[in-house]
Amino acid sequence: MESMALSNLFIWSSFLLCFCLSNNANAGNIFIQPPSIAKNSRMAAMEKIAMIMADAGHNITYLAHTEYKVPDDFATAGIHVMKYQYPNDKVMYVPPDDMVQEYISMSIIDEMKAFMERGSVTEAYISNNMENLYTSDLITRLKETKFDLSIFDSVDFVLGTLMKKYLDAPTVLWSNAGFEFHCADWLVPLSLSSVPNIFTGYSNEMTFTERMYNVYYYINERYYMRDWIEMKEHYHKVYAPKIGLNYTKEKYLFDADLLLVQSNFAYYYPRPLLPNVIPVLGLKDRKANPLASPFKEFVDGAEHGFIILTFGSMPTGMDVKRREIFASVFANLKQRVIWRYGGPTPKTLGNNTMLVKWIPQNDLLSHRNLRVFMTHCGASGSAEAVYNGVPIIGIPLFYDQRQHCGILTHRHKMGRLVIFDEVNTELLSDALDDVLKNPVYKQNALKAQALARDQPMSASQTIKYWAEYVMKHNGADHLKSVPTQELNFFQYYLLDILFSILGFAVLVIVMFMSMIRKCFSRNKPKGNNVLTDKKVK
Repeated sequence: MESMALSNLFIWSSFLLCFCLSNNANAGNIFIQPPSIAKNSRMAAMEKIAMIMADAGHNITYLAHTEYKVPDDFATAGIHVMKYQYPNDKVMYVPPDDMVQEYISMSIIDEMKAFMERGSVTEAYISNNMENLYTSDLITRLKETKFDLSIFDSVDFVLGTLMKKYLDAPTVLWSNAGFEFHCADWLVPLSLSSVPNIFTGYSNEMTFTERMYNVYYYINERYYMRDWIEMKEHYHKVYAPKIGLNYTKEKYLFDADLLLVQSNFAYYYPRPLLPNVIPVLGLKDRKANPLASPFKEFVDGAEHGFIILTFGSMPTGMDVKRREIFASVFANLKQRVIWRYGGPTPKTLGNNTMLVKWIPQNDLLSHRNLRVFMTHCGASGSAEAVYNGVPIIGIPLFYDQRQHCGILTHRHKMGRLVIFDEVNTELLSDALDDVLKNPVYKQNALKAQALARDQPMSASQTIKYWAEYVMKHNGADHLKSVPTQELNFFQYYLLDILFSILGFAVLVIVMFMSMIRKCFSRNKPKGNNVLTDKKVK
């Protein structure tokens, strides 16, 4: 009997060992490089992607700078973090409050220019990053690992593209803000008549004037992208030889096998895409964690519900006038308010308002007592609002936030728009009163939630599947449309063909008219004088 038990134990142990070895054999070595910037929503998204792939059994190497605070989950998941020296000047990518305030009052074109100027301002930061990373021993150790896949944020086009070449592994990009303008080479076929520019906040039902501006903004985008490519090429020309690479000029801002976009068509306006562009709505397809103190007591005891106000990871404070407006309006509400805020305490702050520098946003959004989510409409927050079916008041500040706000308030009709630069007590009170009392906003939010959740795979499963797909097939060249990406504006819209046809038609008309003139001139008398000079014989 004892020998039989030992035999069964041996069989089961062998089975488990084989199973584990089989899983380990299928595990890939994945390199992940988040944006080389301060902690923000882009960095948080890359952390979640790292966790998704680690949970799938893959070996993750996560590259970050020395100032980066490693999440506690990384150690549990077995994620290996490699660090390079943070730039000495510590120029931050995240704009401070005064720069955010400057953006708010800008025109769209000025905002585009500011984005490029900010790229120039942080040139020293990029230069130090390149120097610290590509001249360190760490770069050699990375090459020795022999990665099966590399994953980058699409915005890190300077460090990321050179690292992609160096590692020589299939590459997946993550576009955190949705269909971003620096991914324009990927977002073909392009339909300027029905796809609004990310800076504008237009809907897909554009007027003639809006379509005209949409084309104008697109042309400006392409112009500024040219400057970005030149900046990237400058640094690649300098640092490629230092890591044993031959410098070659590139046509694209960031070439890769696959682009994962934080969006989907239950959320975003329909648009044509190539097969290597995969929409993924958010990374919050998980159950909310239990709230800890002081949030738990504050929201559980909210008899009339509670409201959240947050402008994300960008601004920490607010100018005196506006913070007093927000505080005084909140003080007159029956609901409690959680306000993510890092500035001076407003004088009119009510007892019903909690000021905090950080919030467990997704956990709060799923709470039963939440009534309204007041948000700047960042990409991640907008996806969380839809996923949790929460009515919103959108207060966009700049860039993609206008577009996300337009999607939530116009397409899904799950909230109201408030222009930050026009905020006053009456406007803010009216918007809050409307969203709190009108049940249609909540109904529309729940409808958007149902559409967003009714997908064949969750966001985590989608990311896992496509990352493993690219690994398995050592790339995804068969999904690319290289000719489509290489066509210029005139070729893509067949304007060269149209002008050729028009030119040929004009040539035929000119030739026909010329023949008609010759025919008439041949039958026409040589002179109008009927008298002729005849010699007398």
